[in-house]
Amino acid sequence: MHLAFIGGTRFIGRAAARRALAAGHRVSVLHRGQHACDVKGAVDVRVDRQDPSALCAALARAAPDAVIDTRAMTRADAQVTVLALRLLGVPAVVLSSADVYAQFGRLNGHPAPEVEALVVESSPLTVPHPFRGMAGDHPADYDKKDVEHELEQAGVAALVLRLPAVYGSGDHRRRFGGVVDRLDAGQRELPLQGGGVFRQSHAHVEDVAHAIVLGAERWRTGFAAMNVAERATPTMRERADAIADAMGTRIEWRDEPGDLPPDLGFLGRMPNDLVLGTELVRRRLGFDEVTTNDARLRDLITGLRKSRAAASS
Repeated sequence: MHLAFIGGTRFIGRAAARRALAAGHRVSVLHRGQHACDVKGAVDVRVDRQDPSALCAALARAAPDAVIDTRAMTRADAQVTVLALRLLGVPAVVLSSADVYAQFGRLNGHPAPEVEALVVESSPLTVPHPFRGMAGDHPADYDKKDVEHELEQAGVAALVLRLPAVYGSGDHRRRFGGVVDRLDAGQRELPLQGGGVFRQSHAHVEDVAHAIVLGAERWRTGFAAMNVAERATPTMRERADAIADAMGTRIEWRDEPGDLPPDLGFLGRMPNDLVLGTELVRRRLGFDEVTTNDARLRDLITGLRKSRAAASS
């Protein structure tokens, strides 16, 4: 198959493009050029996805069998994707997020129904534009719910993958960097609140990449949204303890009544857990993790050390 990635130069998109090539597919990476395409073997295409004519022309020249859109953030983005899919007559895998759910919104102070122990694809959704007015790098009109709605209403063949917090090599957000950096610096006593029992679904970037390629290979008609996440969801304290164990040390925990450092905020008290159910993607796509727990931890630690070294050089 020939897979065309909209985006694909960073983290999740790059990992998925590399995995697609390793699986024997041809890959084109369409991007605006803000970050270099270092996916060896991929066709490097510079194009602005905000320009519908240019994007559709670039995709028509590529003539892919499927499109993977890693950068649809707003309703307008999704409308351009729909236009391209109608022109090409091919299916798409479009990346969404667990931030569509009301239980995620509750973590940011938005109203939500009763807490659910397991958040599934039919669970209640959060408020419109859930990050508007908050600090961060989201566009003002960011809303993955809008993206999903446009795809569904358009009647194009599209599989939406709702992703959790993703970690691993290349993660510019450096998830769990606060733990690895402190342990590497010789600090063993770390603060937490309420026992660090908050549970939030995560996934390693290679497992997410595997789900994306599976979707591109197997999804042909209709619309569906599916959660992608780890099979088991430990507490944040358990995650940190596992990282320490993989580094050959242990953490001495200290209950902290005041504010935690921002990079250790995940060890604080939270109004609810956010655990995603993944039965649908496992049943319909045949998804399962391709990494082991030990490999995930090794990659996390190595990647965080590399990004720290790069930032200090």
